[in-house]
Amino acid sequence: MIPLYYHEDYRKYSFGTLHPFDPVRFPRFVDLLRGREDLKGLFDIKEAFDASDEDLSLVHTKNYIKKVLELEKVGGRLSGDTPVKKGAPAAARRIVGGTIQAVIDASEGESAVNLGGLHHAGKDYGEGFCIFNDVAIGGQYMAEKGKKICIFDTDAHQGNGTMDIFYEDPRVLFISLHQDPYTLYPGRGYVHEIGKGAGRGYTVNIPLPRDANTADYAYSVEELVEPIVGEFKPDIIIRNGGSDPHYSDTLTNLGLDMTGLEFLGKVTKNMAVENRSGHVELMLSGYGPRVVEGWLAILKGAFSLDTELPPDKVLASSNDPPGKKVSETVAELKDILGSYWQL
Repeated sequence: MIPLYYHEDYRKYSFGTLHPFDPVRFPRFVDLLRGREDLKGLFDIKEAFDASDEDLSLVHTKNYIKKVLELEKVGGRLSGDTPVKKGAPAAARRIVGGTIQAVIDASEGESAVNLGGLHHAGKDYGEGFCIFNDVAIGGQYMAEKGKKICIFDTDAHQGNGTMDIFYEDPRVLFISLHQDPYTLYPGRGYVHEIGKGAGRGYTVNIPLPRDANTADYAYSVEELVEPIVGEFKPDIIIRNGGSDPHYSDTLTNLGLDMTGLEFLGKVTKNMAVENRSGHVELMLSGYGPRVVEGWLAILKGAFSLDTELPPDKVLASSNDPPGKKVSETVAELKDILGSYWQL
């Protein structure tokens, strides 16, 4: 069985009724896994533990943690889109705990899943619906144990918090496939952002144009992601990102269909097998009507599930040629990163 971490407190990760992040996604997805006959017995749904201040301090400053707790008491915001509501910091701790448990499983040779992915929070800031960065905490937890970590972020929004945390750290390879930052929050993740100091070359940003489809993703993965990951040889691959690259998403403008989301899970699992790496799937994002369906599509690819995906129009195949803009971006990145990787 595949460990999947969850806690009822996840549904308290809320920013208010009018906010686009709807926490009902968490119980809906768990109920889906428990209720469908073709999925029964495949996932071992385990209770995520409550992460401590010591866990949070792996990447966040003590002053930031204190600030979050104070804002919860008096009311306030970490950013314009991220108010600190009662119960949300405790729910975020549970999400962090689930990711820590998932990376521990991965270090022991298992694949694991957590409904996490709060990748916009930095060392001393929170934004983009993210209070504590479970992705970075999970990576740092294992890096401090001597493990080489690859964080493969396929969220439509670039993971600026995770990038900032590891920007000078060669133990963690951060690769992000995301919508062009000229057209989408957080306005980070340009091709020239490749790390600093000892970490130079260990940050790889692959911005994609609006409506980028499965062919564009597949070309980027084949030409850049797979060669770099293969050369880095990580002990653990953490793929982060939910359903928001899907064409129906209400906050983004990418063009993946359900088979495209399945591709993201499949290619990550293939890289893990090829490199004999542990494998973690983190899924939290997605906005609009097909979030939970998209999560299932990712897990179908990641774990070769024998399950039917919901009907969806097919926009492109991984065997189709990429668009001109994507080809140009890949060529530019090969030129930029050629001093660091064999591309």
